[in-house]
Amino acid sequence: MASFRTRAVPVVARPGTRARRRGRLAALTMGIGVAIIVVFALVFSIAFGTKGVARHATALHHADEALRSATVVRSQAGMATHLSILERDFGLDASEAIALTVGETRLGLDDLASSVLGLIENTASSPAIESTAAAFKATVHTILGALEDGDVTTAQDLAADDLDADFRAFTGAVVIERDAQAAEVASASALMGRIGDIARFLVAFLVPTSAILLYRDLSRRQQRQRDLEVRLDTEKELGKARDEFVANASHELRTPLTSIFGLAHLLEEDQGVATSPGAVEMVGMIISETNDLSRMVDDLLTTARLDAGALHYQFENLNVLDEVREVVEPMRRSGTAFQVEVQPALVRSDRLRLRQVVRNLLSNARKYGGPTIRVLGRLEAGWYELRVEDDGEGIPHELHDRLFQRYLHKGDLPLVLGSVGLGLSIVRALAEGMGGAVWYERRAGWTSFVVRVPLATRTDETRFREPVVASGWTPTDAPRGH
Repeated sequence: MASFRTRAVPVVARPGTRARRRGRLAALTMGIGVAIIVVFALVFSIAFGTKGVARHATALHHADEALRSATVVRSQAGMATHLSILERDFGLDASEAIALTVGETRLGLDDLASSVLGLIENTASSPAIESTAAAFKATVHTILGALEDGDVTTAQDLAADDLDADFRAFTGAVVIERDAQAAEVASASALMGRIGDIARFLVAFLVPTSAILLYRDLSRRQQRQRDLEVRLDTEKELGKARDEFVANASHELRTPLTSIFGLAHLLEEDQGVATSPGAVEMVGMIISETNDLSRMVDDLLTTARLDAGALHYQFENLNVLDEVREVVEPMRRSGTAFQVEVQPALVRSDRLRLRQVVRNLLSNARKYGGPTIRVLGRLEAGWYELRVEDDGEGIPHELHDRLFQRYLHKGDLPLVLGSVGLGLSIVRALAEGMGGAVWYERRAGWTSFVVRVPLATRTDETRFREPVVASGWTPTDAPRGH
């Protein structure tokens, strides 16, 4: 029988399609990654080149300042010497002009020293600049010292012979360095221009290409999502129709089953039937098969309601001994012997669902368990534990993890006659729905299914204290139906 649970059916792609899709995705990811790395490398190159251009431009600026300062120093030193000669030869009073030109010369020397220092710090310039600058400044200082001492002749000789030669030597070395720095600036600017063009091209190419590829991938994903939603809607409608069919069919089966069950009990009580061993056996078989079929119909209805989320519970305080008796007695009358040792207690459960749990566990033990079946009940740590045990071989270890799943069977063996494979799964769902739990144990040669349900709020402990064997329920050797 097909499953009654509504499941989403995923869209499964062929292995080759998945491999090609992964290959395209990997290639796209790698390409984008390489492009991003290249762009970052170009950006780093531009930043590094910009730093170099700034350093060369600074050196170029210091070179120009050194040339300007040297020119000012030369002209002002020459002017001071010339004014001193005029004052000496013609008796002119040029002291203020001489003092002014000497001051300008000293300021020019300070600017010259600062420019030379900046030029040296920003370049790997040759020692020629330092040596020629030192010689030029020494000559100027000597001229200024001679003028201050009134030795105009010495100042005139130095200005005529050494000043011009030292100036030309210094400016020649600075011009060479300036031209070299200008060439570096031009070269770096051109390189950065080419790198910038490449980076702009990559960015202009990468962004639209990535957008197109991402849009294409998103479009495919959206299409697959729409296809999946259509299939899910179809599956939901199919599951809904299937659940409705099962519910309707189960209700339709219940009516004739109730009639068959009632008529079978009337035949069982008939004196004519009671005097015929063959008739009694056949009526017992009818009752047993009707019970099995009724249980399967209940399981189908319960499963359909569980899947639809329409299973409701009506909780009340129940005497667990009475509920076990209501389940065991009809099964005992159909020819199955049970040992019952149940401690009476009040539990908080749903009457119909608690009986269904016990009935399914007993039916499971009768079909798959050993010849001896017993029902044990006791108070345990604030809960009530009900055990259904048999002395069979137990359940294979490989089935333990799937024991409470639907349609469970061993290996390739089909489900046994009289079962739809829902019993244990329903037991777990109902036990948990009533606030309890269920589990499997194997101990001391007994296969045991333990159902734990909550106790009622108030329990009459003076009455429900010791385990009680129900009156008239004793182990029998009656033949078991398989």
